[in-house]
Amino acid sequence: MGLIPKTGRKDPKVRGLLLSIFLILCVGAASMMVPFLLMLSGSTRTGVDLHEFSLVPRFVFDEELLFQKYVEGLYNESPSDLRSAWGTAHRDFSEIELLPDVDFVSVGLWNDFLEITDLRPHERFAGFVYTPISRGRPLNVRRFMHALVKRFDGSVDTMNRALETGFKDWNSFRVLPADTRNRQGYQTATDFDYAWQKYAKEEAPEWSVGVYNLEAYFHERVTATLQGRDAERIRLPDLASAEVENWELFVREVVHPGYVKMDSAYQELWREFLHARYVNLESLNQVSGQTIGAWNEIEIPVMIQDAGSLSADWLAFLEGWKDLETGRTFQIPLEGLRLESVDMLWRAVSGEDPPIQQADQMQFQKHRSEIRKAFLIQNYATVWEILIVYGRGLWVTVVYCAGAVLIALIVNPLAAYALSRFRPKNSYAFLLYLLLTMAFPPMVTQIPLFLMLRDLHLLNTFWALLLPGMAHGYSIFLLKGFFDSLPRELYESASLDGAGELLMFRVITLSLSKPILAVIALSAFVNAYTGFMFALLICQDERMWTLMVWLYQLQQNYGPGVMNAAFVLAAVPTLVVFLLAQRQILRGIVVPSEK
Repeated sequence: MGLIPKTGRKDPKVRGLLLSIFLILCVGAASMMVPFLLMLSGSTRTGVDLHEFSLVPRFVFDEELLFQKYVEGLYNESPSDLRSAWGTAHRDFSEIELLPDVDFVSVGLWNDFLEITDLRPHERFAGFVYTPISRGRPLNVRRFMHALVKRFDGSVDTMNRALETGFKDWNSFRVLPADTRNRQGYQTATDFDYAWQKYAKEEAPEWSVGVYNLEAYFHERVTATLQGRDAERIRLPDLASAEVENWELFVREVVHPGYVKMDSAYQELWREFLHARYVNLESLNQVSGQTIGAWNEIEIPVMIQDAGSLSADWLAFLEGWKDLETGRTFQIPLEGLRLESVDMLWRAVSGEDPPIQQADQMQFQKHRSEIRKAFLIQNYATVWEILIVYGRGLWVTVVYCAGAVLIALIVNPLAAYALSRFRPKNSYAFLLYLLLTMAFPPMVTQIPLFLMLRDLHLLNTFWALLLPGMAHGYSIFLLKGFFDSLPRELYESASLDGAGELLMFRVITLSLSKPILAVIALSAFVNAYTGFMFALLICQDERMWTLMVWLYQLQQNYGPGVMNAAFVLAAVPTLVVFLLAQRQILRGIVVPSEK
């Protein structure tokens, strides 16, 4: 009988009571949705909105925040890189504001200039590669990985051999491109670097790449570092000049040598330097792989790209090299050096600073929908790839949960049926023993179980996951109580008709026990799906990790955005199971109480 009888429901007091109950239930449902919505919103966060508290991602309708997230990704979450590109003094990406107007003519001319300029690899950079704050797997890293997966037919070992890399699997794939504005970014490129440069040039989205601004970088890297943020910005001349403070430091020790040109007028000094360094032509030819017949045949490479095997000598000539025998220092004079970069060429042509900030905003306005979609799905795509595409977490969990449910629906009902049907002499002692298993927390039994499974050589197997939970004390106790309430006459009639125990168990007991079996199955599924500590303890091999173990391991390498996306995806299976089995679950709750 219901708590509120059907008679008298039109009474104002009863209606008010019903309305109050309805409102309380609605408020309760809404309050339960708040954590899920916060998790859903948190799954789209990056560094600029990482600490926001909102149920809906604000960048979906806030264009300025979306622009801040875009610029943050483009400059790899580095305010220093932003200042070095825009020539501004932003301390954080949250300070960025949309420009009221974009000079489309100036930006168009700048883009046309980039098209006709032969950009060298070190002058170009790719954004959405490095996320030190949000700690996700950026867009271009994922796309580059997909390109390599397709190229090498999904074999990470084949890629390692071809590109001289050492990735354990695709989930450990990383891209850390060097900062090619500075001296540390100059290195001998590997096949992997060439593959990355080709991707950045040909396959990366146009809104995710950019070019370096050398003059702004000089101010950020040298002037502001040595003189403070309030230091006056200096316009770099093409030719090296001692009048510009710290200019020589920048050219000889800081900037990437690919931006530096040497004057061919210092040919003779270059020859003297090589003669002092190699003593004879045979040694020089052996290193350079050339067949030079006389010292006067040697020409100075204007740029390091032209030096070939003598690039180390070119760099030593730039920085300065001391001959220990004579004590003489060989170094190209400052007036023999000049810088060449795309932004300096633009200033020479137009007399203005390159409109990089406006160009970035125009790219944002042009690809706004694509950028918004990228931020909405990037963390989910990362989790999907780690757990399902390139990991075994989903497959292991499905097999484990299916096995746990199947075993729970076989072992526990059989044990409960035997206790209920045959009523052994010590049945109450058995029930007490079953209840005692609930008195100890699972952590107490984990070490003995681990030792036993180790001795049986079952670690890192499905048997190790399934065998310890085959019989569940509380489930047997609950099922026995339910079986005891079933009419005994049914069994007597079936027995007179010649039915065996297994037939009566299957046709009578299981048929009348569907609600309680649904509860047992759901309990087994939830225990298997949410189990973490035991699964981690007995299955330390990554190939046998369940989803819960994977979620724990993700925290070591990824940030809150990826973790929230993982939690959302991990909640989907339990939600689906509850929705599909809700009728049987409710009957399992109501029927035993009525019995």
